Amino acid sequence: MKNFEPKIVCFSCKFGWGYLADEASLSAQIKNWIPIICSGKVDTKHIVEALKHGADGVLILGCPEGDCHYQDGNFETKKRVQLLHKMLASYGIEPERVRMELSLDPEGKRIPELVKSISETVRGLGPVGQI
Repeated sequence: MKNFEPKIVCFSCKFGWGYLADEASLSAQIKNWIPIICSGKVDTKHIVEALKHGADGVLILGCPEGDCHYQDGNFETKKRVQLLHKMLASYGIEPERVRMELSLDPEGKRIPELVKSISETVRGLGPVGQI
């Protein structure tokens, strides 16, 4: 699997992640980066569709717990991700392919690091199977 380069889709909340950074600069560093208004807008179907259409992993970046600009959007997505982990495992797909980070990074400096981290995890797992 040395030559395997995983495709990672990264959804990040605009209120907590990279809002002080230049979006064009971050986009140049991170393939398949999707800034969103709130991590609560990431539905399970978005994650599954990403995996169905070639993503090997999905990273969701949201505001810290209790600090969501839309009240509880990050909390709701965290619950969805936990349930999705169970569903993926029941289909033989490693739950580690979907990761959620609740924190703040106004300058967006950690986003490339987190994408690299999940990429390394997914590289060890290999390509995702059929969904």
